[in-house]
Amino acid sequence: MTAWMYRFLIIGVAFFGIALPSPHAREDQPGLLNVHLRDYCDPVTFAAIGCVRTATPLSAGVITLPGFQAELGAEKSVGAWRFVPDRAASEDGLSIMLQNLGGETHTFTRVREFGGGFVAPLNAASGNPVPAPECARLVNGQLVPQPPSPENVFVPANTNATGPLLREGQNAKFQCCIHPWMRMTVNAKEHEEQNDGHDR
Repeated sequence: MTAWMYRFLIIGVAFFGIALPSPHAREDQPGLLNVHLRDYCDPVTFAAIGCVRTATPLSAGVITLPGFQAELGAEKSVGAWRFVPDRAASEDGLSIMLQNLGGETHTFTRVREFGGGFVAPLNAASGNPVPAPECARLVNGQLVPQPPSPENVFVPANTNATGPLLREGQNAKFQCCIHPWMRMTVNAKEHEEQNDGHDR
């Protein structure tokens, strides 16, 4: 290699070196998934149970408490109370970031199987009479919330939080332990493909 070619190579590496991938970089790093926790509680009629919100087009509070109760009684869920997205797939794992766009506190809780939460009337109205053990425990005949943890994240209204980290190949189910119809399923791509997209 001539001297000028050697100098050209050195200059090229120095100039483009910032774009070269690190030899320690892994292609299978967990992806980032943003999950919105949504509700549309009207802060006037929900005031007694703590609906507070900053009104934006994504979080306007237009559903009154009587409207909420009527929909829950008829449908066993309230469509405006939900996780977005409610389904995801990743074979490399996921780092989950949570953003509560609603006016109520929600939990994002990893459960073995979907069930009820720690609010008995909402469990009964939604057809989830048996609480998920990751959500609640029975103390003196009363449901008591499980304490917050990295896999039981309480997210107050208008706040962000870091959700659980899913490792490569993991499948997971998440629900709100207050509003138990708010649910999300994460499947590893390999698992999803092997089972034609159906959950276990």
